[in-house]
Amino acid sequence: MREYAKVSPQFWISEQGRKIKKLGLEAQFLALYLITNPHATMTGVYYLPIALIAHETALSFDKTSAVLKQLCDIQFCCYDETAEYVWVCDMAADQICKQLKLTDNRVKSINETYSGLPNLSFLKQYYKKYQSAFFLKEKKLFEEASEHLESQEQEQYQEQEQDQGQDQDQKQDQELSISGKPDIVPLKDFSFEKNKKQQALLKSQALEVLDFLNQKTGRAYRPADSNLKLIMARLKTGATVMDCRQIIAKKTREWKGNPMMSEYLRP
Repeated sequence: MREYAKVSPQFWISEQGRKIKKLGLEAQFLALYLITNPHATMTGVYYLPIALIAHETALSFDKTSAVLKQLCDIQFCCYDETAEYVWVCDMAADQICKQLKLTDNRVKSINETYSGLPNLSFLKQYYKKYQSAFFLKEKKLFEEASEHLESQEQEQYQEQEQDQGQDQDQKQDQELSISGKPDIVPLKDFSFEKNKKQQALLKSQALEVLDFLNQKTGRAYRPADSNLKLIMARLKTGATVMDCRQIIAKKTREWKGNPMMSEYLRP
């Protein structure tokens, strides 16, 4: 959790500040919250569910969603609804600086943070905006490595299926030579089999995340579909098991023992 945040006096009189002012007091309030809330990071990109915003600002869920969309429309921020990550567009420049030197120790820290982010809808925009300022290494390198690994897995799977198909053909030939007539063999739905394997892998990873959540929080959430589906949805968006474990560990440190926030330590 950050101990402080910078808010420029230009927030009130800049062109963007005037746009926010036209949206009303709730928009000004929410914009300040996005800059100063305890979950924010200096990069301006961080995990922040709308339900948590509503809880901490005392706005209704619907009002929070509506005002957040207004702020996105004027490009004050971007929000990935699937991953529940927000990007306050100019925050990194305000909290860090407009241009770092290559020798600055923060360059390495920012790149590590950036490379650890899931595949968010606004990540390419972030890279384009801050690549020169922070000497960002393109995240595409990490994505290509992941795609290459997935391609290798697919090739291995296809080879296994081909070998199984050849064995099946040989078996059918043997049966035909004995009986004199072919047996009717149903076609195998390979896409269905592949999807089953992927679902099984996701479920196994979700169980690992749920077990880690129980260990860290001292809870006993059951591996019911209602719990596992929530975690699997995160994994499908590109988050890894390690991403989930890091968030659980971080939020447990911040929220455990806090009567207002501990209820959010859940799947």
